[in-house]
Amino acid sequence: MRFKNHTLTLLLGAALVGCATEPPPAPAKAAAPTAAVAPAPAAVTPPAPPPTPAAVRNMISTCYSCHGTDGRSAGSIPGLTGMNAKQAETMLKGFKSGELPATVMMRLAKGYTDAELEALANYIGTNLK
Repeated sequence: MRFKNHTLTLLLGAALVGCATEPPPAPAKAAAPTAAVAPAPAAVTPPAPPPTPAAVRNMISTCYSCHGTDGRSAGSIPGLTGMNAKQAETMLKGFKSGELPATVMMRLAKGYTDAELEALANYIGTNLK
């Protein structure tokens, strides 16, 4: 009998020890679903202002290194004289977009904004006769 009491005491003691410990933490509550947030609209960059006349004269001087002084080519590269502004603009933008393939002009035209290409085309059509 003594053995049974001792076993009972051990079982009660173990049960009390288990009760004396802190309860396990409650499971985390699931976060309430949030409404989908629409992404902020992309910032619209205003078009670049047209370059100054001095900037255009500086840019066109780069063209002269291949197309000849004042756009009059002495070699196999076409000259710029005799082209009107619309023709020049169409060609420059065609080089930039890749629609007109060219060895060097595709890379050069991509370095200019559309406003700069338009200013260069106007210079070619107006000043290179």
